[in-house]
Amino acid sequence: MSKYPRADIHIPEATAVASAPPVYEATIELAKSFEERAQILKTQYKFAPGIANQFNESAETFSRRFWIVDNSGSMATSDGHVLIEGSAGVEGMVSCSRWEELGSSILWHANLAANLEVPTEFRLLNPPGMRAAQIVNVGHGNAAHEMNEISKAMGAGPTGRTPLCKHIKEVVAEIREIADDLRNSGKKALVVVASDGASTDGDVASALRPFHDLPVWLVVRLCTDDDNVVDYWNGIDEELELDMDVIDDLCGEAAEVTAVNPWLIYGVNLHKLREWGSTAKEFDLLDERPFKPVEVRNFLNLIFGSAGTVAHPDLGFDKFVKTILEAEKNCPKVYDPLRKRYRQWVDQKKLRKAVGSESCVIS
Repeated sequence: MSKYPRADIHIPEATAVASAPPVYEATIELAKSFEERAQILKTQYKFAPGIANQFNESAETFSRRFWIVDNSGSMATSDGHVLIEGSAGVEGMVSCSRWEELGSSILWHANLAANLEVPTEFRLLNPPGMRAAQIVNVGHGNAAHEMNEISKAMGAGPTGRTPLCKHIKEVVAEIREIADDLRNSGKKALVVVASDGASTDGDVASALRPFHDLPVWLVVRLCTDDDNVVDYWNGIDEELELDMDVIDDLCGEAAEVTAVNPWLIYGVNLHKLREWGSTAKEFDLLDERPFKPVEVRNFLNLIFGSAGTVAHPDLGFDKFVKTILEAEKNCPKVYDPLRKRYRQWVDQKKLRKAVGSESCVIS
């Protein structure tokens, strides 16, 4: 386990007891209702209301989840970063290995999936050793045991090569078994590939191609800023034209978003939501181009939810900003990983510069 664990995750002490992995029914139905999950998100997580709703909607849409976790030797490289949190919130960001950074994220998502009882399979590319399981299932109603198992798996150090194709093919086979049920219920499977490199056992594009004909949303969570790796995965995205979102680590993604939409403070909860998976197109476009005024409004309404409705910018920029400020009062501040401090969601000066002149006032 990372030596820099998140303070908001309770991790039970691991006990080295060997046991056969449990067998779970391949069902797409969730144990908890939408309302039950909403209550957990409201009381146990410090999300803006709209963000909490997006997590819940995602759980409903992607009722089966698969994480393919790269634990190859290169993940020991010490160019990662992880947030340190205390009782007062984020205290700062410290350097760590790629594996520790990813481990912090995995434990967070496992904790959420366990609490919401959203079935999620975490599969490591290589056997982890330390009597830990290579495939861990969470979200089946035994949170303490599940967190114990994923903690043991992530507590083992990275080693070995990068057999991505083998595991992608196995996940494809699992999804094919439930594909008809997913389609009939209007749901999809979520597949997250968390890796810092290229596959060492074949052509990843060929392994991923079957997803094109399956009800799947694919997230590629990069664990490196290496341009060759980034280009490699972006090339796959362009070649296959899958429902796919390629995202960097928190700092890298914040920098990319700020470059095109500088008015938004891209914080950790928004990043976790994209890792968790969301079909809202606004999240996928955040780092691709500047938003138009009406897109800013639509995006902020997704974020704020019941905290307040943002006025249409064509009704006047001042009214637009006023409703943003009112909504922000009902939302927790967000930690800015670039400026390393808490801020409101929207930088008003940069918002006026970015979209103020484009708003057409209706008289």
